[in-house]
Amino acid sequence: MKYSLRVTGMAVATLISLTGCSMASNGASSASGTGATTAAAGGANSPAGNVTVGFVAVNLNSPSITRIKDSFVAAAKKRGWKVEVFDGQGDQNATNNAATNFVNRGLSAIVNDASPNEQMTGVMAAAKAKNIPFVSIYGGFVPQVDAEIGTNEFVNGSIITQELVNQLNGKGRILKLNWTVLGALRDRDAAFKAVTSEAKGIQVVKQIEVKVPGQVDDAYQQVTNVLQADKNIDAIWVGWDELAPPVVRAIEQAGLKDKIKVVGFDGNPFAWDLIRSNSPYIMEPANPFEPMGEKAVSTVAKLLSGQKLSSKVIYMKPCLINRETVPAKGQMPDWSKCAFFPGEIG
Repeated sequence: MKYSLRVTGMAVATLISLTGCSMASNGASSASGTGATTAAAGGANSPAGNVTVGFVAVNLNSPSITRIKDSFVAAAKKRGWKVEVFDGQGDQNATNNAATNFVNRGLSAIVNDASPNEQMTGVMAAAKAKNIPFVSIYGGFVPQVDAEIGTNEFVNGSIITQELVNQLNGKGRILKLNWTVLGALRDRDAAFKAVTSEAKGIQVVKQIEVKVPGQVDDAYQQVTNVLQADKNIDAIWVGWDELAPPVVRAIEQAGLKDKIKVVGFDGNPFAWDLIRSNSPYIMEPANPFEPMGEKAVSTVAKLLSGQKLSSKVIYMKPCLINRETVPAKGQMPDWSKCAFFPGEIG
Protein backbone atom coordinates (compact mmCIF):
# COMPACT_ATOMS: atom_id res chain seq x y z
CA MET A 1 0.00 0.00 0.00
CA LYS A 2 5.32 1.08 -1.11
CA TYR A 3 12.47 -0.58 -2.74
CA SER A 4 15.61 2.48 -2.79
CA LEU A 5 13.57 5.54 -2.37
CA ARG A 6 15.57 7.09 -5.16
CA VAL A 7 13.76 5.16 -7.86
CA THR A 8 11.34 6.88 -10.16
CA GLY A 9 7.86 7.69 -8.96
CA MET A 10 6.37 5.27 -11.48
CA ALA A 11 8.27 2.35 -10.00
CA VAL A 12 7.36 3.26 -6.44
CA ALA A 13 3.74 3.66 -7.37
CA THR A 14 3.42 0.33 -9.07
CA LEU A 15 4.52 -1.50 -5.98
CA ILE A 16 2.01 0.37 -3.92
CA SER A 17 -0.49 -0.80 -6.45
CA LEU A 18 -2.43 -0.46 -0.40
CA THR A 19 -12.29 5.94 -5.34
CA GLY A 20 -15.51 6.93 -4.68
CA CYS A 21 -15.19 10.47 -6.07
CA SER A 22 -14.78 11.20 -9.75
CA MET A 23 -11.35 12.53 -10.66
CA ALA A 24 -10.69 15.76 -12.45
CA SER A 25 -8.20 15.80 -15.29
CA ASN A 26 -5.38 16.82 -12.91
CA GLY A 27 -6.07 13.84 -10.63
CA ALA A 28 -7.67 15.81 -7.82
CA SER A 29 -11.10 14.87 -6.56
CA SER A 30 -13.68 17.00 -8.34
CA ALA A 31 -16.04 16.57 -5.38
CA SER A 32 -13.77 18.38 -2.94
CA GLY A 33 -14.20 21.95 -1.77
CA THR A 34 -11.68 24.70 -2.39
CA GLY A 35 -10.21 27.40 -0.25
CA ALA A 36 -9.44 27.08 3.46
CA THR A 37 -7.97 28.83 6.42
CA THR A 38 -4.29 27.98 6.66
CA ALA A 39 -2.76 26.71 9.87
CA ALA A 40 -0.90 29.99 10.13
CA ALA A 41 -4.04 32.06 9.78
CA GLY A 42 -6.48 29.77 11.54
CA GLY A 43 -4.27 28.80 14.46
CA ALA A 44 -5.95 27.08 17.37
CA ASN A 45 -9.39 27.67 15.89
CA SER A 46 -8.70 25.74 12.68
CA PRO A 47 -9.88 22.26 13.76
CA ALA A 48 -13.29 23.64 14.72
CA GLY A 49 -13.61 25.95 11.78
CA ASN A 50 -12.85 26.13 8.08
CA VAL A 51 -10.37 23.29 7.40
CA THR A 52 -9.44 21.86 4.03
CA VAL A 53 -6.80 19.13 3.84
CA GLY A 54 -4.78 18.36 0.74
CA PHE A 55 -4.42 14.57 0.60
CA VAL A 56 -1.93 13.07 -1.88
CA ALA A 57 -0.93 9.54 -2.86
CA VAL A 58 1.42 8.56 -5.65
CA ASN A 59 -0.98 5.79 -6.64
CA LEU A 60 -4.36 4.79 -5.19
CA ASN A 61 -4.30 1.52 -7.11
CA SER A 62 -3.50 -0.25 -3.86
CA PRO A 63 -6.17 -1.75 -1.62
CA SER A 64 -4.17 -0.81 1.47
CA ILE A 65 -3.58 2.79 0.45
CA THR A 66 -7.17 3.26 -0.66
CA ARG A 67 -8.39 1.90 2.67
CA ILE A 68 -6.26 4.52 4.44
CA LYS A 69 -7.63 7.24 2.18
CA ASP A 70 -11.24 6.21 2.66
CA SER A 71 -10.85 6.10 6.43
CA PHE A 72 -9.15 9.49 6.53
CA VAL A 73 -11.81 11.15 4.38
CA ALA A 74 -14.65 9.68 6.45
CA ALA A 75 -13.10 10.74 9.76
CA ALA A 76 -12.31 14.23 8.44
CA LYS A 77 -15.85 14.74 7.17
CA LYS A 78 -17.20 13.87 10.62
CA ARG A 79 -15.32 16.94 11.86
CA GLY A 80 -16.79 19.06 9.10
CA TRP A 81 -13.51 19.24 7.22
CA LYS A 82 -13.09 19.20 3.45
CA VAL A 83 -10.55 16.89 1.85
CA GLU A 84 -9.09 17.34 -1.63
CA VAL A 85 -7.67 14.02 -2.83
CA PHE A 86 -4.96 13.78 -5.48
CA ASP A 87 -4.02 10.45 -7.04
CA GLY A 88 -0.66 10.66 -8.76
CA GLN A 89 -1.51 7.54 -10.79
CA GLY A 90 2.11 6.45 -10.78
CA ASP A 91 3.81 9.82 -11.19
CA GLN A 92 5.80 11.01 -8.17
CA ASN A 93 6.58 14.36 -9.78
CA ALA A 94 2.88 15.00 -10.37
CA THR A 95 2.19 14.03 -6.76
CA ASN A 96 4.80 16.48 -5.48
CA ASN A 97 3.47 19.21 -7.75
CA ALA A 98 -0.07 18.65 -6.49
CA ALA A 99 1.07 18.81 -2.87
CA THR A 100 3.01 21.99 -3.59
CA ASN A 101 -0.06 23.46 -5.23
CA PHE A 102 -2.07 22.66 -2.09
CA VAL A 103 0.59 24.50 -0.06
CA ASN A 104 0.60 27.50 -2.39
CA ARG A 105 -3.19 27.72 -2.15
CA GLY A 106 -2.93 27.84 1.62
CA LEU A 107 -4.78 24.67 2.53
CA SER A 108 -4.86 23.85 6.23
CA ALA A 109 -2.69 20.72 6.14
CA ILE A 110 -1.02 18.28 3.76
CA VAL A 111 -1.36 14.52 4.26
CA ASN A 112 0.77 12.06 2.31
CA ASP A 113 -0.61 8.54 1.91
CA ALA A 114 2.32 6.13 1.40
CA SER A 115 4.35 8.19 -1.07
CA PRO A 116 8.05 8.04 -0.06
CA ASN A 117 8.80 11.03 2.16
CA GLU A 118 12.41 11.14 1.02
CA GLN A 119 11.10 12.32 -2.34
CA MET A 120 8.85 14.99 -0.79
CA THR A 121 11.24 17.01 1.38
CA GLY A 122 10.86 20.01 -0.92
CA VAL A 123 7.11 19.95 -0.31
CA MET A 124 7.73 19.74 3.43
CA ALA A 125 10.02 22.77 3.29
CA ALA A 126 7.37 24.76 1.43
CA ALA A 127 4.72 23.71 3.95
CA LYS A 128 6.94 24.61 6.89
CA ALA A 129 7.55 28.08 5.44
CA LYS A 130 3.78 28.67 5.58
CA ASN A 131 3.27 26.94 8.94
CA ILE A 132 1.17 24.20 7.29
CA PRO A 133 1.42 20.77 8.96
CA PHE A 134 2.70 17.88 6.83
CA VAL A 135 1.57 14.47 8.09
CA SER A 136 2.40 11.18 6.41
CA ILE A 137 1.07 7.63 6.64
CA TYR A 138 3.58 4.99 5.61
CA GLY A 139 5.81 7.56 3.99
CA GLY A 140 8.84 6.65 6.06
CA PHE A 141 10.29 8.93 8.72
CA VAL A 142 12.39 11.91 7.70
CA PRO A 143 13.29 14.74 10.11
CA GLN A 144 11.28 17.31 8.15
CA VAL A 145 7.92 15.55 8.61
CA ASP A 146 5.59 16.80 11.36
CA ALA A 147 4.23 13.31 12.00
CA GLU A 148 4.70 9.86 10.45
CA ILE A 149 2.03 7.25 11.19
CA GLY A 150 2.48 3.54 10.55
CA THR A 151 3.63 0.28 12.11
CA ASN A 152 7.13 -0.76 13.09
CA GLU A 153 7.97 -2.96 10.13
CA PHE A 154 11.26 -4.17 11.59
CA VAL A 155 9.26 -5.59 14.49
CA ASN A 156 6.66 -7.04 12.11
CA GLY A 157 9.38 -8.61 10.00
CA SER A 158 11.17 -10.06 13.01
CA ILE A 159 8.04 -11.65 14.47
CA ILE A 160 6.75 -13.16 11.23
CA THR A 161 10.19 -14.47 10.18
CA GLN A 162 10.96 -15.95 13.59
CA GLU A 163 7.55 -17.63 13.73
CA LEU A 164 8.20 -19.13 10.29
CA VAL A 165 11.56 -20.45 11.50
CA ASN A 166 9.82 -21.88 14.57
CA GLN A 167 7.21 -23.64 12.43
CA LEU A 168 10.05 -25.18 10.41
CA ASN A 169 11.56 -26.42 13.70
CA GLY A 170 14.63 -24.34 12.96
CA LYS A 171 15.55 -26.26 9.82
CA GLY A 172 14.64 -25.65 6.21
CA ARG A 173 15.28 -23.97 2.91
CA ILE A 174 13.60 -20.59 2.34
CA LEU A 175 13.02 -18.54 -0.81
CA LYS A 176 12.54 -14.78 -0.36
CA LEU A 177 10.78 -12.33 -2.69
CA ASN A 178 10.77 -8.59 -2.07
CA TRP A 179 11.22 -5.20 -3.72
CA THR A 180 13.42 -3.09 -1.47
CA VAL A 181 12.47 0.40 -2.58
CA LEU A 182 9.97 1.58 0.02
CA GLY A 183 11.22 2.03 3.58
CA ALA A 184 8.66 -0.40 5.02
CA LEU A 185 9.85 -3.18 2.72
CA ARG A 186 13.49 -2.44 3.50
CA ASP A 187 12.72 -2.74 7.21
CA ARG A 188 10.99 -6.08 6.66
CA ASP A 189 13.95 -7.25 4.58
CA ALA A 190 16.45 -6.24 7.25
CA ALA A 191 14.47 -8.13 9.88
CA PHE A 192 14.37 -11.23 7.68
CA LYS A 193 18.13 -11.15 7.30
CA ALA A 194 18.69 -10.56 11.02
CA VAL A 195 16.53 -13.52 12.06
CA THR A 196 17.73 -15.99 9.44
CA SER A 197 21.38 -15.12 10.05
CA GLU A 198 20.98 -16.44 13.60
CA ALA A 199 19.00 -19.52 12.57
CA LYS A 200 21.83 -21.90 11.76
CA GLY A 201 19.54 -24.59 10.40
CA ILE A 202 17.94 -22.24 7.88
CA GLN A 203 19.29 -21.89 4.35
CA VAL A 204 18.14 -18.92 2.29
CA VAL A 205 18.14 -20.53 -1.15
CA LYS A 206 17.59 -17.38 -3.18
CA GLN A 207 16.66 -13.74 -2.60
CA ILE A 208 14.59 -12.44 -5.51
CA GLU A 209 14.17 -8.74 -6.19
CA VAL A 210 10.77 -8.67 -7.87
CA LYS A 211 10.39 -6.53 -10.98
CA VAL A 212 8.05 -3.59 -10.64
CA PRO A 213 5.83 -2.83 -12.53
CA GLY A 214 4.57 -6.29 -13.33
CA GLN A 215 5.25 -7.69 -9.87
CA VAL A 216 2.38 -10.20 -9.88
CA ASP A 217 3.38 -11.85 -13.15
CA ASP A 218 7.06 -11.67 -12.25
CA ALA A 219 6.52 -13.30 -8.83
CA TYR A 220 4.58 -16.14 -10.46
CA GLN A 221 7.21 -16.71 -13.14
CA GLN A 222 10.17 -16.44 -10.75
CA VAL A 223 8.72 -18.96 -8.30
CA THR A 224 7.66 -21.27 -11.14
CA ASN A 225 11.21 -21.24 -12.47
CA VAL A 226 12.75 -21.95 -9.08
CA LEU A 227 10.37 -24.83 -8.34
CA GLN A 228 10.99 -26.41 -11.72
CA ALA A 229 14.68 -26.62 -10.89
CA ASP A 230 14.46 -27.20 -7.13
CA LYS A 231 11.44 -28.77 -5.45
CA ASN A 232 13.21 -28.99 -2.10
CA ILE A 233 11.89 -25.62 -0.87
CA ASP A 234 10.25 -25.57 2.56
CA ALA A 235 9.00 -21.98 2.77
CA ILE A 236 8.59 -18.76 0.79
CA TRP A 237 8.70 -15.31 2.39
CA VAL A 238 7.07 -12.47 0.43
CA GLY A 239 7.57 -8.80 1.25
CA TRP A 240 3.91 -7.82 0.80
CA ASP A 241 0.75 -9.83 0.33
CA GLU A 242 0.04 -8.75 -3.24
CA LEU A 243 2.61 -11.41 -4.15
CA ALA A 244 0.81 -14.14 -2.22
CA PRO A 245 -1.79 -15.19 -4.86
CA PRO A 246 0.73 -15.67 -7.71
CA VAL A 247 3.19 -17.44 -5.41
CA VAL A 248 0.49 -19.79 -4.13
CA ARG A 249 -0.60 -20.47 -7.72
CA ALA A 250 2.96 -21.39 -8.70
CA ILE A 251 3.28 -23.71 -5.70
CA GLU A 252 -0.01 -25.45 -6.42
CA GLN A 253 0.82 -25.92 -10.09
CA ALA A 254 4.15 -27.47 -9.04
CA GLY A 255 2.24 -29.99 -6.90
CA LEU A 256 3.84 -28.72 -3.68
CA LYS A 257 0.78 -27.35 -1.89
CA ASP A 258 1.26 -29.57 1.16
CA LYS A 259 5.02 -29.03 1.42
CA ILE A 260 5.68 -25.28 1.23
CA LYS A 261 4.60 -22.64 3.74
CA VAL A 262 4.21 -19.00 2.66
CA VAL A 263 4.16 -15.91 4.88
CA GLY A 264 3.76 -12.24 4.04
CA PHE A 265 2.63 -8.84 5.24
CA ASP A 266 -0.01 -6.08 5.12
CA GLY A 267 -3.42 -7.56 5.84
CA ASN A 268 -5.68 -7.47 2.81
CA PRO A 269 -8.88 -9.52 2.51
CA PHE A 270 -7.70 -11.33 -0.64
CA ALA A 271 -4.80 -12.71 1.41
CA TRP A 272 -7.15 -13.80 4.19
CA ASP A 273 -9.14 -15.75 1.60
CA LEU A 274 -5.96 -17.76 0.99
CA ILE A 275 -5.50 -18.37 4.71
CA ARG A 276 -9.12 -19.50 5.13
CA SER A 277 -8.88 -21.91 2.20
CA ASN A 278 -5.95 -23.82 3.77
CA SER A 279 -3.64 -22.73 0.97
CA PRO A 280 0.13 -22.61 1.49
CA TYR A 281 -0.28 -18.99 2.65
CA ILE A 282 -0.49 -19.36 6.41
CA MET A 283 0.25 -16.11 8.21
CA GLU A 284 0.79 -12.34 8.09
CA PRO A 285 0.64 -9.27 10.32
CA ALA A 286 -2.42 -7.22 9.37
CA ASN A 287 -1.80 -3.51 9.58
CA PRO A 288 -4.61 -1.32 10.96
CA PHE A 289 -5.14 0.78 7.85
CA GLU A 290 -8.53 2.18 8.87
CA PRO A 291 -7.32 3.21 12.36
CA MET A 292 -4.26 4.76 10.69
CA GLY A 293 -6.50 7.03 8.63
CA GLU A 294 -8.42 8.02 11.76
CA LYS A 295 -5.18 8.60 13.68
CA ALA A 296 -3.95 10.88 10.91
CA VAL A 297 -7.08 13.02 11.27
CA SER A 298 -6.69 13.36 15.04
CA THR A 299 -2.98 14.11 14.58
CA VAL A 300 -3.71 16.88 12.07
CA ALA A 301 -6.27 18.30 14.52
CA LYS A 302 -3.67 18.39 17.30
CA LEU A 303 -1.13 20.12 15.09
CA LEU A 304 -3.65 22.70 13.89
CA SER A 305 -4.54 23.40 17.52
CA GLY A 306 -0.91 24.10 18.33
CA GLN A 307 -0.44 20.98 20.46
CA LYS A 308 2.94 19.25 20.53
CA LEU A 309 3.21 15.55 19.82
CA SER A 310 5.14 13.31 22.20
CA SER A 311 6.88 11.83 19.16
CA LYS A 312 6.94 12.55 15.45
CA VAL A 313 6.69 8.80 14.80
CA ILE A 314 3.37 7.22 15.75
CA TYR A 315 3.52 3.43 15.70
CA MET A 316 0.29 1.43 15.74
CA LYS A 317 -0.26 -2.23 16.64
CA PRO A 318 -1.01 -4.79 13.91
CA CYS A 319 -2.96 -8.04 14.31
CA LEU A 320 -1.40 -11.43 13.68
CA ILE A 321 -3.59 -13.25 11.16
CA ASN A 322 -3.33 -17.01 10.80
CA ARG A 323 -5.81 -19.86 10.48
CA GLU A 324 -6.89 -19.43 14.09
CA THR A 325 -7.39 -15.67 14.02
CA VAL A 326 -8.46 -14.90 10.44
CA PRO A 327 -11.72 -12.91 10.54
CA ALA A 328 -14.87 -14.12 8.83
CA LYS A 329 -15.17 -13.11 5.19
CA GLY A 330 -16.23 -9.48 4.89
CA GLN A 331 -15.13 -8.62 8.42
CA MET A 332 -12.09 -6.91 9.91
CA PRO A 333 -10.15 -7.82 13.06
CA ASP A 334 -10.94 -6.13 16.33
CA TRP A 335 -7.95 -3.82 16.15
CA SER A 336 -8.17 -2.90 19.83
CA LYS A 337 -8.13 -6.48 21.15
CA CYS A 338 -6.44 -8.65 18.54
CA ALA A 339 -3.38 -10.79 19.20
CA PHE A 340 -0.05 -9.66 17.83
CA PHE A 341 2.36 -12.18 19.36
CA PRO A 342 1.81 -15.89 18.68
CA GLY A 343 1.65 -16.54 22.43
CA GLU A 344 -1.45 -14.36 22.70
CA ILE A 345 -3.48 -16.70 20.50
CA GLY A 346 -5.62 -19.32 22.18
